[in-house]
Amino acid sequence: MSSSYKSAAEIRPFACYDHNQLGEIRSRIERIPAVTREYARQRELSEQFTAREAEAREYVRQQLAGHDVREAVAPLQWLGVFRVEPFVFKVPAGAAQLKLSVQVQGRGVARIGGVRLTHSQLGLPVQLGNGSFRQGLDGWTQVPGTGSTIRLEQLPGGGSGLQPSGVTPADGAAEEGVRCVYIRNEAEDSLTVLRYEELLPVRAGDHYGIQTELSLETPLVNGGVCTGVVFLDAAGQPLGEERLSPLFKRHTLTNWAYLLEAAGADANLYMVTGEEQYAGLAKRKLQYMLADMRQGMDIFRRDGWHDDDTYGAVHIGRGIAAISVIYDQIAASTAVSGEDSETLLADLRYIAAMMMDTAYYRFDLPTFPDEKGGMRSNWNADRATGLGVYALLFPQEPESAAYLEHARSVIDWQLAEVVDDDGAWPENVRYHGAVLHRYFLFFALLKRLTGTDYFGQAKVKAMYRFLLGIVTAEDVIQGGPDGPPVLLTPAVGDANVQEKWFRLLGYAAPFYAEEDPQLAAEMVWTWKHGGAPVQDTGAFPLPVVALLYPQPELPEQMPELRSVHYPGIGYVIFRSGEQNLQHYAIYEASPLTYHAHHDEGHFSIWANGVPLTLDAGTGGYYNGDRHWYVSGAAHNIVQFADGSGGYADGPLKSVCREVSFAEELDYARSLIPDVHADEYERHFLYIKAGFDAYLVWDRIRGTADSVWNLHTLSSGAELAEQAIDAAGLGGMRLHAQIAEPLRPAVTAGEGAAGGAYPLAAQQHFRVHGRAGEDYVVLLHPHAEGTPELRLEPLELEPTDAADGVRLYKLSRADGGWCVAALNGTGETRRVRVPGGAALRVLGAGGAAAEAEPAGGSAADAASDSLILEPGSIRIAVPQ
Repeated sequence: MSSSYKSAAEIRPFACYDHNQLGEIRSRIERIPAVTREYARQRELSEQFTAREAEAREYVRQQLAGHDVREAVAPLQWLGVFRVEPFVFKVPAGAAQLKLSVQVQGRGVARIGGVRLTHSQLGLPVQLGNGSFRQGLDGWTQVPGTGSTIRLEQLPGGGSGLQPSGVTPADGAAEEGVRCVYIRNEAEDSLTVLRYEELLPVRAGDHYGIQTELSLETPLVNGGVCTGVVFLDAAGQPLGEERLSPLFKRHTLTNWAYLLEAAGADANLYMVTGEEQYAGLAKRKLQYMLADMRQGMDIFRRDGWHDDDTYGAVHIGRGIAAISVIYDQIAASTAVSGEDSETLLADLRYIAAMMMDTAYYRFDLPTFPDEKGGMRSNWNADRATGLGVYALLFPQEPESAAYLEHARSVIDWQLAEVVDDDGAWPENVRYHGAVLHRYFLFFALLKRLTGTDYFGQAKVKAMYRFLLGIVTAEDVIQGGPDGPPVLLTPAVGDANVQEKWFRLLGYAAPFYAEEDPQLAAEMVWTWKHGGAPVQDTGAFPLPVVALLYPQPELPEQMPELRSVHYPGIGYVIFRSGEQNLQHYAIYEASPLTYHAHHDEGHFSIWANGVPLTLDAGTGGYYNGDRHWYVSGAAHNIVQFADGSGGYADGPLKSVCREVSFAEELDYARSLIPDVHADEYERHFLYIKAGFDAYLVWDRIRGTADSVWNLHTLSSGAELAEQAIDAAGLGGMRLHAQIAEPLRPAVTAGEGAAGGAYPLAAQQHFRVHGRAGEDYVVLLHPHAEGTPELRLEPLELEPTDAADGVRLYKLSRADGGWCVAALNGTGETRRVRVPGGAALRVLGAGGAAAEAEPAGGSAADAASDSLILEPGSIRIAVPQ
């Protein structure tokens, strides 16, 4: 096991590898191209941070020479000194424009790195001519306080702004040539104002957000930094007093998370080269990070949860695991003195003890108000695994045995009580990946250091199988013009499609190579078809795993991909095409409320590998743009009028009433309990059988008007009275034919969409319905230049006619057709389809089956009549 103290007489056994394996690690880096590239990236990252530290050191020296600071500060403090502080507000009635300002109150120094304006209700930026100060102070009016100084200044170390959550871009690269505005106030009652001269258009009633990139080396005396907004009407006249954001008062010295990946890169360079300078670089970062963690955790425990959640248990858990590994890698180096070791271990000991303090985090609560607390939370998973890794790497520490037992008890309970029978972590794809990632390191070290094998447990295998089972179609757009198409994980709720969770399959597959070779082969296949990512990306990466674990030479096998329902997390996935890799839709019908996206009944669709309509994804948690991403308007759902002139967000969970899959038809039906509707049920059908089209029927009872949202990843669209024809990417189109309601008003706009696609925003269409009206919409993805399907109503015979019963005929250009029969009444109905053709019902079992097909009971054999149960829909084709 790992020795946690220095000994000149021993060759230190590392935790993730031993001394004798260093040669094999170096060989891997030379012979596996992806690992070669990743190691080169890590070397470049280390060099970037070293150069930036030197720049910051010189900056501090110059500041001292100019008497601008009273004492020396560590260069690392200057590498990530900017934060992005949001101010979100609602535009009042009558406003058409706004003017914004940045105000610095009190004695001291503030730096402003830039200002952005976002239409947070759409997630889209509002263009500012010089919000970044690239053109100096052009377009800004300066109003200095008495004796105050305003000047442009090069950002120290080239540092750029962090989100308040502390998430750092994974590449850590500095933007060159960036300037900020330096403001120094001499008196406690000083007020310096920067007023942006341009009048900015806004829309009354909507929410906007101003994001100010700012830096405070120390809090301002008797003040802080705030943003001001003045609203004006169309004639340019002010509407009321200036509205000010709360004062920002905290210092913004480099957050520990900003240094984590670079410290890991330093340690890996020491691992590979043996050069002591790299151990020294890693040590200095560890010393800084641990001190910053302790200070932030003390505040977190004192004040409770706040937006700067890098000091909360979830991120500290990730951090203590990574820092423990980094220290373990460099501890035997001559660059780490005995005194250094004692200090580092004391800091780790303090942090580990606080992670067991319920005044800091209530890990003992079986229920909790939201995802930030309690036994069930992803926060607790990361807290426990961080403690477990710490305990494994430092077994000589007095509490390590108790910490390890505690960590295992938490994970055992979560695997039994939280992870569902399908292996899903019950939040969303993003947190399934995040939890599985932190489990991975803990499990890998447990197996290596104690022989305990969690990888073989059924629930752990199920977690990996769930990741295999949700993959999208092979996306030809993400693959790029010269690359192969790639599998993605879908954006549902709080997730984005570009998150590279398949790296987890590459890391873990070797652990199954002997114990479960089929699972290992399926993991390798999916990892490779997902782009074979190696780099550990996102927040709080572990650079060493990318160098140690992926084995691309392992056998690979395509998993069985089919339409599938994951009821615990609420995903219904529809697939078809060659090897089920071309056509894909995911439908949301979830019993969960995690992360509060109003998306029940949402669908995303790929056709021929092209995304045509997507979940908007998620934005930053605290940067002011989440109004859009969590809203119902950002999703393909129905919203109901709320009586105030707007449309309300829908419920956070729904009831999936029926799901069926068959060769020719997939079907889902869910009850969406919206408070503004007496009853609302959505039917979502994927009609295969040579049509490859989607039919959506929203059955509505109530007195509120409504709107049907459709987002298309398209560059243009044509609107007709009953149709929307959108030009998508990759030569594909999405034709939406609106059968109901008749002659609706259709409005068009756009909204942000995650995913790193060529289009930063989707077109957003809203079909407006009157109270009590249903929606029946056919969505037909097709290649440019190929004929559209035709949907037309069929007239019912007088004896069959009843309010709420209707027939539609869906026709192809080659003459093939099917009928859709809808019964919106509360009684069973029998209807005859005009034309006299004998019909076969699509769905589970077909017409002759005794089992009930999708949406209702079977048609009579060789009959042109259909029996429709209450609230049912049926698809039938000629025999």
